[in-house]
Amino acid sequence: MRVGFWPPVYGNWIISTDPTTRDASFEYTKRVTLLAEELGFDTMLLAEHFMNPVDPTLSQLDAWSTAAALAAVTERIEIIAAVKPGFRAPGVIAKQAADIDHICGGRFAINLVSAWWLTEFEMLGAPVLAHDDRYARSEEFLEIVKGSWTHDSFSYSGEHYQVHDATLVPKPVQRPHPQVYIGGESDQGRSLGARMADVFLINGRPVHEIDEIIRHVTRLAAGHGRHPGFGMSAFVICRDTEAEARAELERLVELRQLDLKGYDTEVVMLRTVIPGAKSLGTNGGLAAGLVGTPDQIAERIGEFEQAGIETLLIQFHPVLEELERFGRQVLPLLTRSAP
Repeated sequence: MRVGFWPPVYGNWIISTDPTTRDASFEYTKRVTLLAEELGFDTMLLAEHFMNPVDPTLSQLDAWSTAAALAAVTERIEIIAAVKPGFRAPGVIAKQAADIDHICGGRFAINLVSAWWLTEFEMLGAPVLAHDDRYARSEEFLEIVKGSWTHDSFSYSGEHYQVHDATLVPKPVQRPHPQVYIGGESDQGRSLGARMADVFLINGRPVHEIDEIIRHVTRLAAGHGRHPGFGMSAFVICRDTEAEARAELERLVELRQLDLKGYDTEVVMLRTVIPGAKSLGTNGGLAAGLVGTPDQIAERIGEFEQAGIETLLIQFHPVLEELERFGRQVLPLLTRSAP
């Protein structure tokens, strides 16, 4: 099992405007990243937003400039930057990704996100497309990025993009190209991931719901001669006792804001498997059930690994302290139980 984390690019992962919970500075993210690398985390995912989704008046780190900066100060950890077609040109992303891959010596990856947040698109004056059209644009976007990475001269003519004799020098360090992570809950998302993802990302959910997704995407991918890996997101609360973990859950629920500005809480706040509790985090949050003691959490992660999950991307709050707790108390258990 590869284990990664979500840096606090907009301050926290409980979705709160409480001033005691917020630090969206680069210095904080750098500090957390260097600690994660020291503790043995394998990867990290920088979410891409151009305005803070918790509150537009609050700070927000840019994923790609942050990725470049972290690439220069880390030595081992994989750095994944999310990218949303519609906000950035594919040829520009291909170039930036290749350069960051050189800065970090071949440790960069991208997470293609067929973005949905209307407020952000309207703020930036970006084209707003229907759901299926967003995925069609994403496929064209990625065709150009991969083509630029792997061809000396690349041309492309599609509905959304046209590229003429594009060149990219130097090519990425990784061959044939940096890894591409893609997620998606819809049929279009699964189909795009099957055709183009190196790692297909699943929103956190109970382990018994994983099998259908993995089998479906695997079957679709096999039709294209492909075999992607699978990753999953989850929010983790780890304590010495289960009672302490549940108490911390209730504390965080109290800090969570319900009157978010401009963000669709129905999409973000996915359900939890803990009876009577509200969800925390994004991309599945607590639905994977990783709340409890180190042994309980390690056992549940092992169940996900048995189900086919190879990469776990974790949200913590507060990020620094909880990442360190997980790194010192849970990661060693995962290492000992690895096949």
